[in-house]
Amino acid sequence: MNSLGKIERELDNFNVEERKKAFLELKSLVDQKKVLLPNSSSRVNLHYHTFFSFNAYGYSPLHIIWRARKEGLAMAGSVDFDVLDAMEEFLWGGFEVNLPVSSGIETRVYLPEFQDRELSSPKEPGVAYFMGNGFTQLPELETKTGKTLRYLKEIAQKRNRSVLKRVNSYLQPVTIDLEKDVLPLTPSGNPTERHLVMAYDIKADQIFPDQRERVKFWSEKLEIFPEKVEDFLNHKPDFYDFIRSKLMKHGGVGYVKPDVGDFPTLEQVTDMILDLGAIPSFSWLDGTRSGEKDPKELLDFCEAKGIETLFIVPDRNWDLPDQEERRLKLAKLYEIVEEAKRREFPIFVGTELNKFGQKFVDEFESAALAPIAPYFLRSAWMLWGHIIMERSSQRGYTSKWAAKTFQDRKAKNRFYYQIGQVIPADRDQLEQIGSLSTEELIKRWA
Repeated sequence: MNSLGKIERELDNFNVEERKKAFLELKSLVDQKKVLLPNSSSRVNLHYHTFFSFNAYGYSPLHIIWRARKEGLAMAGSVDFDVLDAMEEFLWGGFEVNLPVSSGIETRVYLPEFQDRELSSPKEPGVAYFMGNGFTQLPELETKTGKTLRYLKEIAQKRNRSVLKRVNSYLQPVTIDLEKDVLPLTPSGNPTERHLVMAYDIKADQIFPDQRERVKFWSEKLEIFPEKVEDFLNHKPDFYDFIRSKLMKHGGVGYVKPDVGDFPTLEQVTDMILDLGAIPSFSWLDGTRSGEKDPKELLDFCEAKGIETLFIVPDRNWDLPDQEERRLKLAKLYEIVEEAKRREFPIFVGTELNKFGQKFVDEFESAALAPIAPYFLRSAWMLWGHIIMERSSQRGYTSKWAAKTFQDRKAKNRFYYQIGQVIPADRDQLEQIGSLSTEELIKRWA
């Protein structure tokens, strides 16, 4: 029998059939009780980036699901930049091992209403991260929605090419080619800045096989002491972060200042999300930016735009070394949660896992998160309730059926929470739910 570790490594094979084969082999070991999995806990992470955008550990959708089951998560969600490539695999894997799952997309939009203020994209006024969650279908390629989805990927790659051109000019002779050096690092041609950094590191190793020469090169280009480079070379994750920060982020030689035309509009992305039966979510950073300081104003804006949910990475607001910063940001987190609760705005949370060192799941039991974790869990079950209803009968959270059936957001949230809490990730039960009439559904769960 193959070792468990060897099978798990195959979960990250770029060939989908090979990783499905490995996943089913692991499932067989569980069925034979050769691998024991824990019972479900009260922890969720709805914001895992997979290797279809960038995962710091190279995890595929199936690897994330497998690890989530091994660690006893109650629910897991994928979110990738500008693509929905993980969706079908994530849903398939979740139902195979009875793990409630969701799949989403993340992009950036330009908001003229905040043109002079910062939101979730630091040092870029008017620019915000925006998400869709709970997708259960993909668009036809030549529909308006299909073209919007393709456009998101195209403009992201246009920006990457511009960054690459600038950094190539600066890092000569260490230059990379998008098709030759970067795309092979991805399973579906959707590289991010982090892939560019990795490609530059690989190329530097090839051009300067002698470490002393390589250290000298990076020391000069990054303007740091050789000793610091040597330390970085022994810990590549920190090195990658430093290169990206120094060369590609605000102030770096490769930084491309965004223009209004570099982003889709909020309306474009929202229409795409709703047309696919998913849920738009406004991303909130930490409450200290000028556009986020007033929770009431921000949620008024969301409601006016038809956005009913938020997405937050709680770890940014409390697990901080500076105690004053921690105090301020934790207070801001409590403020936004309190305002969201008052308005019945579900809040989806997760740790991303697109940077080395990020936690696999938030510490819901910590003193900082314990007071608000129940609301995060309640929101997660609403999202799972949406998946159940949308996948079984297109009666999800943003459907015309929901708008007609529930008089307000409170009643709607109660229904999707109730059904999400009791229905497992089981295909037979999903089919049964889909066959129920509105009257039966309301009688049982409203």
